[in-house]
Amino acid sequence: MRRMISMLMVTVLLSAALPVRAQTAQPLTDDDKPGVASQLGWGMASFGTNLGYIPAKLLYAFGGGMVGLLAWGVTAGNTEVAKGIFSPSFGGTWAVTPEMLQGKEPIYFNGPSYDPGGSAS
Repeated sequence: MRRMISMLMVTVLLSAALPVRAQTAQPLTDDDKPGVASQLGWGMASFGTNLGYIPAKLLYAFGGGMVGLLAWGVTAGNTEVAKGIFSPSFGGTWAVTPEMLQGKEPIYFNGPSYDPGGSAS
């Protein structure tokens, strides 16, 4: 039994020491598409992130909606006040993508502030 384990260990060590040939002779550039494993990994990472992010965003939007409705009622139907609360709470990023996790795109939990002058900032 010891001899078999010793032979297995030697085989593993020798196979690990052998040089590995590259699959392609061309150097990789930034333009190359990522491999399937890389895409799968980033996709799974974004899925896992969204398991916590989306419920948090839903709670934030729900709370903003309730506060916006309350503010609208307290101000006797002033929609500018309500939009000032709705815009940040309902806007922003609703789902995290792999590009966002890689830093290629930004993640905005809040939406843009409401500008009563007509343009959102």
